[in-house]
Amino acid sequence: MFNHPLVRYLILFTGLLLFSATSDAQFDISGEGKVYLATGKSQEFDFGFSYFRQEGSYRFIVGRHTLTVQSVPQKYSLALILQNDEQVWVPDFINEPINGFEVTIDDYVIKLYQDSEATNAKGKFVLQLNDEQFHFSRGPGQINFLFTEDGIKDVRVEGMFKPRR
Repeated sequence: MFNHPLVRYLILFTGLLLFSATSDAQFDISGEGKVYLATGKSQEFDFGFSYFRQEGSYRFIVGRHTLTVQSVPQKYSLALILQNDEQVWVPDFINEPINGFEVTIDDYVIKLYQDSEATNAKGKFVLQLNDEQFHFSRGPGQINFLFTEDGIKDVRVEGMFKPRR
């Protein structure tokens, strides 16, 4: 589904939105995670953000993807695509369906897992951002990383809803 290089590039490019003013800012934010594959196996991965000047241009690195940019991106969107209420695709992490993931980056812990008690959640999937929980809504979910010249300013979830308690 996401194996074609052009599709992966377009997904990455749509994740980069709204650039801020050019500056000499630089940051390197490392992150690590683990995906739980639909096959029952798990796989660890590195996922972070870097922004630096190299050979006269600026480079923005997201996970394993690198782009040349003109300034610090204001936002990067990570897509979570629910398929048939059974599995999720997160193309930035891996090119196969998953049942969940855990990633820690900066001061943020983000987890996707299935909870048998989450009866109102599509596929019983729960996304947890630190202490907040979200469920899939109609379309894909997004985890939006907002940046300043110093790094991550905030992380917000869109396209998903908070369950009632």
